[in-house]
Amino acid sequence: MTNAITTTTHHPAVQWLTGEFLPTIGGSLNEAERQLGLSEKVLRGLIRGSYEGNAARQLAKLDEQRKRITAQASAAMAGNTQYIPTEIMQRVWNACDCAKAARLINMVVGVSQIGKTTAARAYRERYPETTLLVELMPKPTMSGMLRDLAKALRLPGSSCRSLSATQYAVRAALSPRHLIIVDEAHLALDRQQGADALDIVRRLRDLTGCGVVLLVTDLDGSKFTNSPHAGQLDQLKRRGLSELLPDTPTTNDVALIWQAFQLPAPTPDIERTVHALARKNCFGTLLAIVRLAVAEARLNGAAVDLQHFSAALCRMGRGLA
Repeated sequence: MTNAITTTTHHPAVQWLTGEFLPTIGGSLNEAERQLGLSEKVLRGLIRGSYEGNAARQLAKLDEQRKRITAQASAAMAGNTQYIPTEIMQRVWNACDCAKAARLINMVVGVSQIGKTTAARAYRERYPETTLLVELMPKPTMSGMLRDLAKALRLPGSSCRSLSATQYAVRAALSPRHLIIVDEAHLALDRQQGADALDIVRRLRDLTGCGVVLLVTDLDGSKFTNSPHAGQLDQLKRRGLSELLPDTPTTNDVALIWQAFQLPAPTPDIERTVHALARKNCFGTLLAIVRLAVAEARLNGAAVDLQHFSAALCRMGRGLA
């Protein structure tokens, strides 16, 4: 028991739990269970050094939560505008959480430049130890997919000297705690090698119980149905749910962008202009417009006004009309 006490009570995650996290929530282990996803019994055992189960596994889970919460706090203090928690981001995260919890293959469909990739990268930062993000390049292959997964899992090169060895090593390293996110999955739909790349992800999920999310740039998800490999790809669609994202930023998203840049309440004219831009542009473009307008204003030491938005739009070859 002495070894267990030394191992757990002096672990950085347990010291963070007792010294930093619990004081912020009034010392409530019940609230800690809700926020961290570890039971009161487990937390109490780790704190006392009396946990009788697989302490290393529970410490790894706690350390993952420590990193996530610490990263979120750091981003909030810095006024980070890279990852703005928009409604679209929340919907992507919900699809990820659902896939991970229920071991599904979920598909998230939306037009280009609405924040799918940004949401996926933010989710990986939120759960860095268990999220494997593969951002597909054109003409993906099964061997390329396995190499990307091996890299995300930080597997040593010595275990991946052949295709079969890489597949075995990836399978051995995956567990139900992992989530594989395949970004730009539509790039794999028009050729057999790409369909095989997605199919190996399906087989790994079936064998290991990990969750999978496919991010697809499409208007309505018809690219899967119309693919020449639809029969093979149908195995993916049968194992989860589909989420169709809105084409343009919502009213709440616009408000969140404003808050992220720590801007004062907009004038009625600016509010009308920004909402009109939101209806005409995707999230990425709208964010770029606001970022440029804010930069123009700060360079001049002034509050953001319509002239700054006009200047930003001119730089992007657009207009307010």
